[in-house]
Amino acid sequence: MRKNAAVIGLGIFGRRAALSLTDRGISVLAIDRVHMVVEEIKDQVDQALILDSTDETALREAGIDRMEMAICAIGNQHVEDCILTTALLSKLGVKRILARAGNPLQEKILFQVGAHEVINPEEAMAERAAFRLAQPELKEIILMGGDISVAETAVPKKFIGKSLKELDVRNRYNITVIGIKRPKKSAPEKAEEETNLILNIAPDQRFEAGDHLIVLAREEDLTVLPNI
Repeated sequence: MRKNAAVIGLGIFGRRAALSLTDRGISVLAIDRVHMVVEEIKDQVDQALILDSTDETALREAGIDRMEMAICAIGNQHVEDCILTTALLSKLGVKRILARAGNPLQEKILFQVGAHEVINPEEAMAERAAFRLAQPELKEIILMGGDISVAETAVPKKFIGKSLKELDVRNRYNITVIGIKRPKKSAPEKAEEETNLILNIAPDQRFEAGDHLIVLAREEDLTVLPNI
């Protein structure tokens, strides 16, 4: 049976969340009070409704109480609606609720009224942008919380021809290599577009020129990696 989720608030963040969930095979109920945005997404999700998410009766009639997950993606210009909607989702028994916050106080309140997870997309993007500017050698960065990140970086020259076992990367650099992106031998001219992703790396797997490493580490240790 397919998992289901409701996404309430179809701004940029909510719309992207709804479409991403749909792409992952989850049945999505998209909700907004604005007719135009519901019309724009209705053919791309299982169901889209125009309703006021602060109306408990309307939420019940929409079947929110049968949803396994819900994202309250209402924007910062409607903080009260976001908080009340999150509280109603909790009251209706949604098992997993992710809510969008605009500041630490709102985040605290959302947890108090029933959110299981809270995200501030603007804050996360700002941190990611600052990290990218400060460390341009790191191609992709995912902030995991606290000071832990997953990043992609070109293999250091000193690593080429050597293995994880020989380098003792985890103990010497406090970095865990979780994957290698390696250009396909058959298409060197398209190395960036056509790559093999190597996971579960064997201790004797040797790094090659052109490899990109996917690593998990604290921010302070990531900054050292490109300079090894």
